[in-house]
Amino acid sequence: MTKIEELWRSIRQETIASPTDDSGWKLVRLDPHHPFDIYAAIDGNGLAMLAIGTSSIPPSIDADTGALGYIRFQRRGGRWLMGLRLAVKGLEGVFGRLCQDLADAAANVSTESALVALFRERLMLWKRLFRDGGNGLMHKFQIKGLIGELLTLEEFILAHPDEPLMPLMAWTGPSRTSQDFLFTDRAIEVKAVSVGALAVSISSAKQLDCDLPLVLRTCVLRDASPDENGALSLPVLAARIEQLLIPVPGGVAVLRDKLLEAGYVEHEYYRSIAFSLLETRLFTVGPDFPRIIPTSLPIGIPDASYSILFSAIEAFRIVESEHAA
Repeated sequence: MTKIEELWRSIRQETIASPTDDSGWKLVRLDPHHPFDIYAAIDGNGLAMLAIGTSSIPPSIDADTGALGYIRFQRRGGRWLMGLRLAVKGLEGVFGRLCQDLADAAANVSTESALVALFRERLMLWKRLFRDGGNGLMHKFQIKGLIGELLTLEEFILAHPDEPLMPLMAWTGPSRTSQDFLFTDRAIEVKAVSVGALAVSISSAKQLDCDLPLVLRTCVLRDASPDENGALSLPVLAARIEQLLIPVPGGVAVLRDKLLEAGYVEHEYYRSIAFSLLETRLFTVGPDFPRIIPTSLPIGIPDASYSILFSAIEAFRIVESEHAA
């Protein structure tokens, strides 16, 4: 349980004996020594909130979802509060981890305007996590895809020990770019496929269309028990990559931001879903590679998703070697 979750529990117990304040909110500062006013809060209906005090009026932010609601109002004395309320009970584990991460990140900003910008940026990411009434957690197929990308990222970092930030910054998949890795001289699209898969799925006409030399990388993953030797889960991979980045100033923070952007937040749920890597295959994507690209689409069809048989691209497979990465 995070510190803010502990405070929410404590505040609920206190409100039984004493009324709430500030328009029905009960506020407790997360850290009395922090330069900014960041609060754990519970509203009059018992809903968990994160609030930040500001000296000027906070921005208007369209961050409302079925699970989250953004609020701002002026307090007695003239200062303002901007807050995010969890509108659905039962999601406090995810919401608490997100709020704690934001509070931790706030320790690295020096001005109120930078804090507000950080708050706004995170809200936009959180909105995506909870959109359509979701619970903030990824589906199994999304977990599988992210594991494929993290395995690739880990391999690239190990292959470039003198510049580990270079592969990390090249990992653009969390930003929803057409390819998952964009280096200055090449691009890599990563696909996680099941054992025995006869084809690989391509989600858009842009995915295998790139001005840079492009490699399609497929990771063959089978379902595994979390307790199985060598089992790969998101918490395991995230921790392994963090260890590689600890010597790099700011490296761990960049990784965590990218993981959040990809939709991952620390939660016990992710320890229950694991895979085992059986094989990695690399394919050169060139003019003769069977694919659909934007220029090949008929007029009136803006995009397309499709599958490619592995048997049709075997001739494009890159021979494995110690320098294949």
